[in-house]
Amino acid sequence: IIHLSRLIALERRLDNVANNVANADTTGFRARQLSFQEYLSPAKEGEADGKRERPVSLVNAGFQYPDVSGGAIQLTGNPLDVAIVGDGYFAVQTPQGERYTRAGALTTDATGRLVTMEGQPILSRTGPITIAPEERSLTIAADGTISSRQRILGSLRLVRFDGPLQAVGSNLFQSQTPALDIPTGSVKLSVGALEKSNVQNVQEMSRLSEVTRSYEQVGGLLKNSQSVDDLNKL
Repeated sequence: IIHLSRLIALERRLDNVANNVANADTTGFRARQLSFQEYLSPAKEGEADGKRERPVSLVNAGFQYPDVSGGAIQLTGNPLDVAIVGDGYFAVQTPQGERYTRAGALTTDATGRLVTMEGQPILSRTGPITIAPEERSLTIAADGTISSRQRILGSLRLVRFDGPLQAVGSNLFQSQTPALDIPTGSVKLSVGALEKSNVQNVQEMSRLSEVTRSYEQVGGLLKNSQSVDDLNKL
């Protein structure tokens, strides 16, 4: 049972590392980490002498959390690409409710709304931003102010959190703690640039190799220490 516990933990870690590697080029992606903790199996009465067996120490993958360190800023020259310099997240509207992201690649949809590349409306301090067909030369200032040639359309809503974040999909986040609005101008935006993934490719590939070897070794130990019937029960 100890080998099986270790094997399950390694499998979850392998999935986690593989997901990081797969998203190394995803804009605004934050590398995922796993929290492990000890789990003591309940003590059982011995079948023969009635003595209580000692609890078995197992490993349990507790929860997944994002690495909040920033990724590198890559210049694109696109006036609707923005990257947050420092702490903060953009607020976006999704069918599941408000979510948050570091991916600032923006565009307009068929109805004139300013949206992410996934089609989710980016939020200003007053809600979604809609650009009229006659408005031209859309620009975003370093303080988040969005303007056309004719008028100021609004200011991008930037938020921060005091509590932990949970990843939703490739580059969206949610939190059990409320989003705290960052005052306009408190955080600078890099316009014409995007924040790359913060995945460290060399480190993740090293972890992938290490976890794969450990998985094979523990799998072999489990196979050699159990009968076919025991494995089927497990």
